[in-house]
Amino acid sequence: MKRLPDLPLELKALATAILIFAGLAVLMGYAYIVGAHLGTEGGYGFHVEDIAALYTGPGVSTVTLISLAHIHLLGLLSVFSIIGFIFVHSTLATGWRIGLSVLPFLAFLIDVSSWFLTKFVSINFVYLVIAGGATFISTLGLMILISLYDLWLGRRTMTA
Repeated sequence: MKRLPDLPLELKALATAILIFAGLAVLMGYAYIVGAHLGTEGGYGFHVEDIAALYTGPGVSTVTLISLAHIHLLGLLSVFSIIGFIFVHSTLATGWRIGLSVLPFLAFLIDVSSWFLTKFVSINFVYLVIAGGATFISTLGLMILISLYDLWLGRRTMTA
């Protein structure tokens, strides 16, 4: 398997464009969450209650949650897979590549499961929603940064 530093220039350029585009998409999702709740409790930022209201509010039916889960699972599958595919070609040790490439999938499963737990079991599961979301977003960011570093500044292992 070729490592990122050893890729030809055209693949490095394509991988860079993909990573930047995917990173911007993830950042826009995060910005939406923050912006949609900015000051809803009379102050700045968002609060745990705001996040919980997304899953327990009066207009949030079971069908709505299922629909949102379906859309998010399918959409993030491609984001996680593409970033993960690029990342597993990094020069990190195998254990790190495996762990970090799988972590967004696990974290998002915790996130989505917690939507339903927050609605039907206890509002306190909202903390798992936050932890799952924060984990998959930060892991994706780390994978993108490591991949970009490796693409352009990593040490080549192959001889010309």
